[in-house]
Amino acid sequence: MMARRSPAALVLQALSLSLALSKVVADVDCGGHYASGCSECPQGNAWAWCNGDCTWLKDPLTTDEMAGKCLPAIPLGVAKGGAVWYQYLFAFTGYGIVLAIFAAVYYAKVITYLPSITGIGGTRVGLFDCLKKPDTCLHVTFCLPVSVGKNYHASGLCNYWAGCLSTFFLSFSPCFIINTFIRAYLSYRMQEELGFSPNIVKLFCVNLFCLPCEVGRESLEVDAETGADINCCCQIKVTPKPVVEVVNLVAKVEDRTCSPHSRVCGY
Repeated sequence: MMARRSPAALVLQALSLSLALSKVVADVDCGGHYASGCSECPQGNAWAWCNGDCTWLKDPLTTDEMAGKCLPAIPLGVAKGGAVWYQYLFAFTGYGIVLAIFAAVYYAKVITYLPSITGIGGTRVGLFDCLKKPDTCLHVTFCLPVSVGKNYHASGLCNYWAGCLSTFFLSFSPCFIINTFIRAYLSYRMQEELGFSPNIVKLFCVNLFCLPCEVGRESLEVDAETGADINCCCQIKVTPKPVVEVVNLVAKVEDRTCSPHSRVCGY
């Protein structure tokens, strides 16, 4: 005679069978249940039911924890690690669109009227001198690729758009170290164009550890050489080139004059 099973055992058997069947017909593991796709995992429970093969991407435009999407996890070994990449791509794309619009406006209102460097060279500025000029500081903080493109364009190293695009894609990606080598080389060329004697090792280090400050320093030197006074937002005032050449020549002569106190000549 077959032993009679308890109701609890029957329920457990039914649940096990249901779970096994759902696993067979489902496409993804949600972490505690199965579904035909990641979008079907939450069932109104948001991130709490989005695990396993899926990861929860929170809506960055709201503080509501329930707002977001359940998406397939990027295979990084840890399900939640995929969310970091989705957020990075979202921020990268959004910033790229905003920057492209600003770069186009900047080109029309600034680059079009920006003269090339005179070649005489002026006084070199310090690494943190950009902090003394808020407009330059804001440009290199929020619109770094645009400032780099402007400097390259004025010094004749490359096209404005080439400088912008290369800096954007290399600086804000895992290819940052490649950008450091490129920046060190182009900075070396730019310093030569400005009439200075650059040190390639020093340029590599400042571009690696303090890129915004280095770009800000370059901007101040390029602006002084071209006679351009660039302010937010996209306003430029250019001093006539003959005046700039005289001012830069006088500054360079004074900079090479020995100090009566230290008896050490300037750069």
